[in-house]
Amino acid sequence: MDNSVLIFSGSRFQADLAKGLLEGENIPFLLTSEHGAGFVLRAGDILEQYYIFVNPADQKRAEELLAVLE
Repeated sequence: MDNSVLIFSGSRFQADLAKGLLEGENIPFLLTSEHGAGFVLRAGDILEQYYIFVNPADQKRAEELLAVLE
């Protein structure tokens, strides 16, 4: 995803909700985490921060969708 834009950061629970909303509207996205799976296995995902990126062309639509999570 070249030139992708950050539209979300939050907990795993929030990221799962955001992911479902974006998938429901067929908006392609990239979900990443701050520390990665190794950290989550050792410390649990309560301390992990998740990020969702989308293509610039989808940014406005994605932000409108995710506004319900704020």
